[in-house]
Amino acid sequence: MLEFRTPKLEDINKFKSFFFDEEELSCETNFTNLLIWHSHYNTVYYLDDRTLFFRMGKEGSFMFSMPYGDLSYGIELIRQYCKQQNCTPTLWACEGKRYEKFKKIYSGITVEPARDSFEYIYNREDLSTLAGKKYHSKRNHIAKFSKVYSWEYESINESNIAEIQYFADKWYDGVEDEGLISEKSALKLLLNNRNLLNVKGGMIRVDGRIVAFTLGTPINSTTFDIHYEKADKEFLTAYSVINREFAFRELDGYKYINREDDLGIEGLRKAKLSYKPEILLEKYIISFKGE
Repeated sequence: MLEFRTPKLEDINKFKSFFFDEEELSCETNFTNLLIWHSHYNTVYYLDDRTLFFRMGKEGSFMFSMPYGDLSYGIELIRQYCKQQNCTPTLWACEGKRYEKFKKIYSGITVEPARDSFEYIYNREDLSTLAGKKYHSKRNHIAKFSKVYSWEYESINESNIAEIQYFADKWYDGVEDEGLISEKSALKLLLNNRNLLNVKGGMIRVDGRIVAFTLGTPINSTTFDIHYEKADKEFLTAYSVINREFAFRELDGYKYINREDDLGIEGLRKAKLSYKPEILLEKYIISFKGE
């Protein structure tokens, strides 16, 4: 029987040989993202010297990530485990080299796109400059904000993390959505371990008051993952400001910015599409026929 473990902060070095691949653009290959969401999705991991994979969900409806490392070996471990558990082996995969390799090896599968989980990946230069006709409305939003408010950008550091936590506590106050509750509980972990996790963050102040902040970590040396972006409900245009300023001031050297999925929320999808993603990274649910 496979031994699954719950992801913890001290596991960070265990995943390094499988994560941080230049060809992997998904936020699901980001250890910090795993820490934020493991309780929400009931995620546990199996790891040996040949493979790493994750199991999500509850008994009777388990789903497994596409294995890292030795793909065929990992798939066979999953199929054997599911046979023992009397359940259908169901895989969660994203577009990329592991999925392409899997398709060449395995037949007798059904593949269903998971549109609500597609990831939005942007060209960093686009978000940092908002140049060209396609970003005309975004530049107008920022110009109007700048005309009404006297604002400044500030990097998140040791001197202001308590303020960020206080702002976030107010933002999340009263939320009942399980996903937002998971975000809230993980934020303190990120702030308190920002050096270990290589967290970068920034905020917008209006007359000294925080009105927006953002936090993220690298997926690899080319792609940066945005985990948090929150703005005061009285300053919603600050989303456009923090988005541009953070990309411009903090992310020089990265080619891509991954802003994760839209969860099927219509307004969020519209907003993310409006920033013209370079890549819409597809996700799939895969089942083996007859198993």
